[in-house]
Amino acid sequence: MSEVVHFHDILEPRNTQCGIFSFMTKAWHPQKSFILEKYYSPQDLKDLVATSVYLDSVIEAESARTGVRKEKLKKEVLDYLEEMGLDKKLHTIRWMGILFLKVCFMMKIGVFVNEPAVMKIKSTMGRNPVMFLPTHRSYADFCLMTYLCYHYDIDFPAVAAGMDFYSMVILGRRMRETCAFYIRRTLVGAPLYAATLKQYVRTLVAKSCAPIEFFLEGTRSRSNKSLSPKYGMLSMMLMPFFAREVNDITIVPVNITYDRLMEQALFAYEHLGVPKPKESTGGFLKALRSLNDHFGNIYINLGSPLSVKDYIQNDYNISEETLKPLDLQQLTPEQFSKVQDIANYAVTLQQKNTVVVITNLISIVLMQSLIKNELLSYDEVLKEVHWVVNLLKNLGASVFENDVKSSVDRILVVHSKMIALDKDKRLRLISGTLMDMSDEVKAKMKGHILKAETMVNAVPIVQLQLYVNPVLHYLVPPAVVSLLVQRSVIHRDELVADFNGVRKLLKHEFFFVDRNEDVIFSNALEYCIHSKVIAKQGDTYVIGADHKLQFLLKWSISPFLTTILICMDVMIEIHSCDHNKALKMVQERVESRHVHPYCLSLECIGNCLQGLTLAGALAKDKTEKNDVQYTVATEKMKQSHQLITSILPPIEVNFGRRNDVVLDFRTVSSRL
Repeated sequence: MSEVVHFHDILEPRNTQCGIFSFMTKAWHPQKSFILEKYYSPQDLKDLVATSVYLDSVIEAESARTGVRKEKLKKEVLDYLEEMGLDKKLHTIRWMGILFLKVCFMMKIGVFVNEPAVMKIKSTMGRNPVMFLPTHRSYADFCLMTYLCYHYDIDFPAVAAGMDFYSMVILGRRMRETCAFYIRRTLVGAPLYAATLKQYVRTLVAKSCAPIEFFLEGTRSRSNKSLSPKYGMLSMMLMPFFAREVNDITIVPVNITYDRLMEQALFAYEHLGVPKPKESTGGFLKALRSLNDHFGNIYINLGSPLSVKDYIQNDYNISEETLKPLDLQQLTPEQFSKVQDIANYAVTLQQKNTVVVITNLISIVLMQSLIKNELLSYDEVLKEVHWVVNLLKNLGASVFENDVKSSVDRILVVHSKMIALDKDKRLRLISGTLMDMSDEVKAKMKGHILKAETMVNAVPIVQLQLYVNPVLHYLVPPAVVSLLVQRSVIHRDELVADFNGVRKLLKHEFFFVDRNEDVIFSNALEYCIHSKVIAKQGDTYVIGADHKLQFLLKWSISPFLTTILICMDVMIEIHSCDHNKALKMVQERVESRHVHPYCLSLECIGNCLQGLTLAGALAKDKTEKNDVQYTVATEKMKQSHQLITSILPPIEVNFGRRNDVVLDFRTVSSRL
């Protein structure tokens, strides 16, 4: 069963003009995350980096390698530090806070925080550096943690931001003044920049009194679920611990959940291959003009802090690196392996702290209604939401729901462009609109150029799927068990082997840590037996009597099994091709079939190709142009194909306007 989490709306007390201004101009004496003998200003931190022994040695080596004078290379380092370095202007932070609150109230947003968890973490601050590792689902994530720290009188976090924001006129500078530091997307081919960034991050951790915040996923998750972590930034952050500059580092996993993603339409189009628009100040201001709408609530759940020292338990050997001067020590392969382990574990902690909200619940109910092609009345919707709440709580999910009826009424307003009640008070999904793509956009499409009708049918389904996705890490393990047992009577050993095989194929779609899989399997098996999804007969397992739950589990995993099967069919036919060609061919094949529109997702297809590589069904190489090239490993591919074919549920659905649950957007206003 799930734990009860107590949330508090931290915006509600500010919901007056006077409330905003007086709060953002209050005297502010924050708790430092790391108390040091000396306080270093943002400029002091850059000076420490510029004069470090490590960068001196890198400049010396780079000058010898390239023949460039050391003075010129030192000037390059200073330029890099000006580009990446954070600043801290309290007056800017106060004005940005006022803007943030005004935008939140314009969007009718509430920000619900697990307050006991914040206070617990705050009470332990001061002994060592603290890192906030939030999930990354929206650009709003940047603002939320900074405002949360201001609200609870915690020093502002130094936030790692991408260079997309650096080039934004005015806004880029204001973000820097609210403690953002800028990093480039790639360090390849820029050894001096990479060295400068490593030393700057290391110095921030070891010499700054403020917490550090960065996104393990490296980018926003367009699928609204956990991505595999990137290890580079965390390896830089943990270097002071491995070099014994600091005694410990505290990692705080944070899960941020949205009733309504501000970028949901953009994400849906990106899944289908439409390139994302370039970030700009003009685009930001244009977006503000369209935000006078209901966007629902945001939920911030901070998990229990993770001590790096306790987690590793000194389980690494003293190496030759420890004999070097402090500044010159670098991560050993063994230490980097520990970094990967910590990053993977942190993602599972983020998943554990997922807050299931009313949008997730009603999206599950509506998706099932679409797949059955059965309309649900308002009262039936309430009944089904109650059923899903109990289902997820039994799986260990934290469900933020006290009054289903009022929440459903609220979310119908929040998502009025996506879902609606028709004149007979039946829940419907609003259809997409026909849009012509310019030749310029078509030229930039990342996948197959889809037909206009395909786009119309796919966009609303993909948007709806974005809100089903966050709860799938609870549903997928029992779904795999159910499907494996459903195909035939099975012994435990065979069930375990096939469960692990399916999970490996889908690992990049549903992230997990290998060492936890035995526990995950056992819990899923126990849940399925307890819920009568399956039954135990002697030494074997057979299908159970709960057909309703079996059906939900079946369709919840079906789009991903379908996608991986189509990936295998395409690769078996062509045997070898590069990554981009594979994406296009699979997407084209999906378009020709009556399958779930989420199978068109380029992210999902890419994850399935990676899963096939992990399982050994595809061999992956790099070409001379540094492109990824796949080649079929025949025997492994045959085994994987047989496994997925044996469990793929036969679900035939028309997801277009001929589905009774889809409501033509042109009739919405007259039927509400």
